[in-house]
Amino acid sequence: MRTNEDLHQNQNAHSEHSSNAGSPAGQTRRQFLSRSALGLAALAGLGLTACQTKGGATAAKGTAKKVDSVDGTFQYEKVFPVLNDNEAFDDSLVTNQLNSFVCFAGQGTVYVKSSEPQSFALFVNGHQVPTDKLDGSSWNQIDISDVTVNGDNRLQVSTVKETQATFEVKIGYPTLIDGTKDYADNDNFKLIDQIINAEIANGFTSAQLVVTRYGKIIKKTNYGNVNSYNKDGSRIKDGKAVDDNTLYDLASNTKMYATNLAIEKLVTDGQLDVSKKVQEYIPDFKDQEGDKILGKNELTVREILEHQAGFPPDPQYHNRNYNPEKPDDPQPNANQKLYSQNRDEILQKIIETPLQYVPGTKTAYSDVDYMLLGFIIEKITNKRLDQYVKEALYEPLGLKNVTFNPLDNGFKADGIAATELNGNTRDGLITFDNMRTDTIQGTVHDEKAYYAMGGISGHAGLFANASDLAVLVQTVMNRGGYGNTMLFSEDVHDQFIKPKDTSVTYGLGWRRKGHIGYQWAFSPIANAATVGHTGWTGTLTVIDVYNNTSLVLLTNTKNSPVIDNKVNPNDFVGNHFLTGGYGVVSTLAFDGLDDANAEGNNAKLMDMVIAKYKLIQAKPDYQTDPDKASLKALLEVCDQRKDSKVIKDFQASDLYKTISEFVGK
Repeated sequence: MRTNEDLHQNQNAHSEHSSNAGSPAGQTRRQFLSRSALGLAALAGLGLTACQTKGGATAAKGTAKKVDSVDGTFQYEKVFPVLNDNEAFDDSLVTNQLNSFVCFAGQGTVYVKSSEPQSFALFVNGHQVPTDKLDGSSWNQIDISDVTVNGDNRLQVSTVKETQATFEVKIGYPTLIDGTKDYADNDNFKLIDQIINAEIANGFTSAQLVVTRYGKIIKKTNYGNVNSYNKDGSRIKDGKAVDDNTLYDLASNTKMYATNLAIEKLVTDGQLDVSKKVQEYIPDFKDQEGDKILGKNELTVREILEHQAGFPPDPQYHNRNYNPEKPDDPQPNANQKLYSQNRDEILQKIIETPLQYVPGTKTAYSDVDYMLLGFIIEKITNKRLDQYVKEALYEPLGLKNVTFNPLDNGFKADGIAATELNGNTRDGLITFDNMRTDTIQGTVHDEKAYYAMGGISGHAGLFANASDLAVLVQTVMNRGGYGNTMLFSEDVHDQFIKPKDTSVTYGLGWRRKGHIGYQWAFSPIANAATVGHTGWTGTLTVIDVYNNTSLVLLTNTKNSPVIDNKVNPNDFVGNHFLTGGYGVVSTLAFDGLDDANAEGNNAKLMDMVIAKYKLIQAKPDYQTDPDKASLKALLEVCDQRKDSKVIKDFQASDLYKTISEFVGK
């Protein structure tokens, strides 16, 4: 059974950019077209939205509206004319009038200010924007949504009358708008709903799904209840339904939404250099006496981000009986040297953790890498990680549903999707000091994050709903900003998402699809440059800049019984359903964006039924009750689509009857 790559107890690791050059504000996107192939692909269609300041009203098309001030940092900010004594002057001449910005058709606002606006002509995509009625004493907001296109847009400012005045222009980053009505009848989205709901009826847990395209939220749906099972493994019948505000434990998606974004901001702000040694930021980080493998003295931040730092995947600092030599054979005090459940001690424990290989010689996904990165952020900012990301990332974007330790920050347990049923015991198999035994709801599931890090760690611990994550995803799609808030520069982001030399599925922290390497989660239809991440609790982020599309799928697969803890303590019922495997949702979503075809979907459904049945027959790992339940759910979806000729013919076949009998339908 395919499981999430992200590490957890007793699991092994799977091994396998910005328009604004220079200072954040006051720069243009003129260099964008000369970027790498990845940058070019991104420009072809960034999933951006209304190019307006956050929270600002939009003027009527072609008319100006006076605004008192325009504050913040923008994707485009320039003063015209560009004179020959200006360092930005280009002797190609016409290049001083033209620049590009990113927006979408039917969206967009430009802010202009000039004491003599009539002396200038403003064009967007070759269409002149009226400037004759602008207020010369203040900033003016102009709606340009009738002339914008998806992706790269052209802006021209020309001096048409000799003047000493200047013409200032500002354009914010796109923001998300609601476009769900446009996709209300999309058959791919209907099929996704049918599959997820049928799987929940047959034993799956819950989900939130948000899909965006061209700056619009085109799908936003909640499924199931916040807690699906009792501790004894029986289903909860009348639980509280998941809604838009329900928070999910993001697990390793924390690495991206907290740690990576924080590091990209610190690099943009000149506070961190990924090429520098860790010792530059943590002087005590060095090789220890008796270390068999050396390399900490020379270890760089970049090597940590690339998961090639040499650390083991899961040293289980919280568990004194963990046996590093035989992880499946715990022994009393076997982990005493590295054991701690005190956050103040963990950095030293990381420093003392023996390396498993010489840094830089291989790629091995490790939670320790991101625990260490979290501490680097804290050393640089002199703030705890949760405080820094709240102040630097989430609050500037107006996000209220992204947080560490939600129960300490105003959220109630019944508004948070539950995870493991019997604490961290794997249904009674595992014990260690101070272990939780009740259903986990409102505190981070990950053991290292909860017991050793007090719920606040660079590798896990963040909670959020899909809607707030969509804003953070859009910020990435925008290559650094949202509205009038810039978090990081495009140039910096480019460094983080480009493939590392030794593995196309890794960037700096970000997982990349590559050509086929990560398509099981990100979809084979997504572009090869697609980035994102998964989380062990059942969370998925997919960001396809080339196709202007993103997907956030939050589930709580671990809120279900362990199938057989003696065979595999990490094999939960929820992992055996298609929704918990990610690919069916991401692929159907990406496939239906331009031309959702019901008969094509019915053919896909028939293929899934047959393939699932054959998989169960052929592979012992799939010969489980939840796999049969997932297959039964697919048959129920066939019933919902039985008016189709494809499905009608399939249901009349001997194979369909055989499959129905197999699942007891």
